[in-house]
Amino acid sequence: MSTRSCPYANILGTPGQGVHAKRIMGLSLNDILLTILAAALTSYFAQINFWVSLTAWFVAGEVLHYLFGTNTAFLRMIGLTPKCQ
Repeated sequence: MSTRSCPYANILGTPGQGVHAKRIMGLSLNDILLTILAAALTSYFAQINFWVSLTAWFVAGEVLHYLFGTNTAFLRMIGLTPKCQ
């Protein structure tokens, strides 16, 4: 896979710094809490199972992190590393 430019990789903050500094098992605590909140709101308003919503939001978040070129702890855990300059 070739290296690509990822100008938006850290647009919402640098991993491990600022709001992403607090970690639990290597994952950003604030990212986890916001994902849970999004899942709860989606579950409540769309009347779908909370766990389905949580899984969908988590997967969507990691896909977006990968597409934007943000190297997250979870992506490293599963062996995916965005190739950015």
